[in-house]
Amino acid sequence: MTSLGGTALKQRHPTSLRDDPSRTPHDLDALSPPLPANASNKHPHPYQQLNIKSNGKKPRTDKDPFRLPRSTFGACALYLGFLISLAILAFHLHYSLPTPVSSADGALVVDPLTGQKQFSEENVRRVVKHLSEDIGYRVVGTEQDQETQVYLVNEIHALREQAEQESARRSSVALTEGGGVAPAAFPQFEMWTQKDDGAHQFDFMSKVVMKMYANMTNIIVRLSCGPQCDKNAILLNAHYDTTLGSPGAVDDALPIGVMVELIRILSQRPALKKNSLIFLFNGGEESLQDASHSFINNHPLRKYVKAVINLEGCGTTGPEILFQANSRPMIEAYSQVPYPHATVLANDLFATGVLLSDTDYRIFVQENLTGLDMAVYKNSYLYHTHLDLDRNMEQGLPQHLGENTLALAIYVGDNVDVTQLEQTSSVVFFDVLGKFFVSYSLEAAIWSHTAIGALAVLAVTIGACRFTLRSVISVPLSLIAALLAPNLTALFLRSIGRPMIWFSHEWLPIVVFGPLSAAAMLGVQWLFRDEKVSNGENELSTLSGITVLYTILMVAASVARIASSYFIALYSLVSSAALIFNRKRIGKTPGGNISTVDYLTYFVASGIQTLYGIYLGFSLFDLVVPLTGRIGVTVPVDNVMAVVTGFSVFFVSPPLLAFSHRFGPLVLKKTILSLLLAQVAVVLVGTLVLSPYDTMHPKRVFIQHLRNTTSGESLLYVAHADPGPFYDLYVTELEAMYQTKATFRSGFDNPGDWNSIYPFSQFLDSYVLDTTPFIRRLTSNTTLAQSSEPLTSLIHNAPRLVAENTSYDPKTGLRKLSILCTHPNHIWTVTSFDAEVVSWSMDVDVPSKDHFHYVVRNAGGYRGEGWRLDLEYRAKGLDDRLHVELTAMETEGFGKDVERELEGSGDIGVMRKLVKARPEYITLTYFGSVLSHFDL
Repeated sequence: MTSLGGTALKQRHPTSLRDDPSRTPHDLDALSPPLPANASNKHPHPYQQLNIKSNGKKPRTDKDPFRLPRSTFGACALYLGFLISLAILAFHLHYSLPTPVSSADGALVVDPLTGQKQFSEENVRRVVKHLSEDIGYRVVGTEQDQETQVYLVNEIHALREQAEQESARRSSVALTEGGGVAPAAFPQFEMWTQKDDGAHQFDFMSKVVMKMYANMTNIIVRLSCGPQCDKNAILLNAHYDTTLGSPGAVDDALPIGVMVELIRILSQRPALKKNSLIFLFNGGEESLQDASHSFINNHPLRKYVKAVINLEGCGTTGPEILFQANSRPMIEAYSQVPYPHATVLANDLFATGVLLSDTDYRIFVQENLTGLDMAVYKNSYLYHTHLDLDRNMEQGLPQHLGENTLALAIYVGDNVDVTQLEQTSSVVFFDVLGKFFVSYSLEAAIWSHTAIGALAVLAVTIGACRFTLRSVISVPLSLIAALLAPNLTALFLRSIGRPMIWFSHEWLPIVVFGPLSAAAMLGVQWLFRDEKVSNGENELSTLSGITVLYTILMVAASVARIASSYFIALYSLVSSAALIFNRKRIGKTPGGNISTVDYLTYFVASGIQTLYGIYLGFSLFDLVVPLTGRIGVTVPVDNVMAVVTGFSVFFVSPPLLAFSHRFGPLVLKKTILSLLLAQVAVVLVGTLVLSPYDTMHPKRVFIQHLRNTTSGESLLYVAHADPGPFYDLYVTELEAMYQTKATFRSGFDNPGDWNSIYPFSQFLDSYVLDTTPFIRRLTSNTTLAQSSEPLTSLIHNAPRLVAENTSYDPKTGLRKLSILCTHPNHIWTVTSFDAEVVSWSMDVDVPSKDHFHYVVRNAGGYRGEGWRLDLEYRAKGLDDRLHVELTAMETEGFGKDVERELEGSGDIGVMRKLVKARPEYITLTYFGSVLSHFDL
């Protein structure tokens, strides 16, 4: 056995921190052997020999319950285990839903303990299933749209009869058993069916769209305590129509079912005392919010509406969220709901326009109403797809939305003074882990932020916060590195043709981009580490630098009056408090240098930050990841998710930056290298085994069978809505199916290709297949098969435009005409033209005084006869005609395996063949259109 000399012993067990500045007392403790059970204090433990003092107190002993574990691994494992436990708790709190309440045959359910009527999920699902599966695709203007209206009117009539019967029964019981005392009166139950025409300007996604609608239908119910309540009403709105390609179980049959159940309950209880409730069963939201515009501009009840509660759906799981609100009393009313889920962060994010979505709430706000916009948003992979079905809606979701809306409706009906409501964006609101709701004014927030800033200054004054130039620079650089570094992974994935491998699950971006983000964040700390001071001083200065960054961001956001600044203020508060807590517990060397940040400080600093940060992070990823599947082919979604992941990695637990210095540069270096190796492994494995799409996380594909009556072409347009794999994935299958080669057409160079769904058309690049050869092969008409005559000549009753009452004034240079459109068996006509329009018959201002590209969309009720537009524009003469392109969508094919057959052409096989051959990883939005050009 080789013996160790004195020098070797000194190297193995330095007796002073100055012999090895990177060692902390706990490092020495871990290296020193434990004292034997019978040992005396004559030869004290090496750690005891140091005689380390901490503010005059005795050094901590093994009995200290918060003492650092003896090994580096133990310390890291305990702290990381704590963070993981917080993540598990946040997950449970975030996704928990109430237990569904069952009922029999639409009957009311009464709580046996309280005697109160309960909201029933089963009643809601009965409505949802009938609308989404029995009726199906409820597109405005279709036969299914008409069928839905009949169903809802019958349901509401049945609810009114139930209310009348219950009122009579209670009166009879009260008079016979209650000593002749009449029970509290039930509300007055009134119903209207509205059908109106109108027009409005709809600016969306940087495009100006002029909207016309005809015979647009709304079904309206009012529950009121009488004339004293009628003048002030709260509007509850949901739409029963669906978009193309979706049966709309959650969007928006779920809110429709919720409103039906609310009417059932509220019509069979004593009337609300202060305000009436108006339920708007909205017949045209997906056609760009025509029905809500019709109600709030045309219906007699509009003048009594003082606030709105809008119910929407774009997901199929999890709790609904309050994501838009604009008045203090209505926001405070939300505190009455049993399962609050809300944040002003969503309100601010939605206001930026980054989220390519909108709701009827927009129309009501434009009419100076205040209110709340609530939506189901998790798992929006199925949003606007054929998979938006009742069976894919999570158990407890209808119960959550229903109980919240019922509590809200009762409170605003009984308590809120709606005569003084004013729009404001100066309210901070958020839920605390789904347990209770907090709201306060922006002015109060700024005062609280001032106090938090003062606490940060106090931490500096008493020496608890000891930032250095190094830490003030390194912490924000770590944030920047966390944001930028994962973009290298994104660029690599795109370069090898494997984008979006993370798309199939909301949490996968953390796995794909997280390791490199964390490595870069810690790499900055390794580069900026001060080797001249102890580990502890690096820890404390970094922890202080984090507090400085939070405080600066809080001040900047407060000056900008951003309501979402509460989030950063919370982080600043906790960080300052942790530093002050740490001040009384830090150990020092005999020379006065800081030996280490107290281990418990990290738990104090991370507890609230990490729990709340992860809780919000779930919402962020639930919203953004599925959204990348429908925001267009030009958006670099891998880079978007890389940045979102980097932001989340940094803000989940910033104290990790300080913790990384605890064990010296060698451990930090090994951690960084391990993360880099993990990143390489994830990329290698991910590119081999991960696929962006599967059955429940499908790729969105748009199909349009366009018949151009002007050119005679019969073309199949195929497009997708994300930059993921497409041609080799799907288009090659269609080429083989139709035995023809696809041609690429850029949406930028051909903006009118998808006018039927303008302005969404701006996102769609297309592959185009000529279907004429396929139709000629399929048809049983041998004459047609051998003919060169265009197939479009067989279209009967094609949509057309004619001009009447044309005139030209040579003095003014203005030409007038009336445009008449007829479109039997077609819906959603879109006309586009370029002109300098001076006036028109639409009840909305002309959007431009200059030469302008106009797109006018028209929607209407079932079997609409057409529309008329009177127009006056600047022309060069009477014969300077207006060149107009008209696109009209066919009514067939919306969820029912039907497609119009051109006489003798066999054209019915084009779409049917495509739909039946759809791969499971594809969801189709498909329709047929007819395109024509006219010189009027």
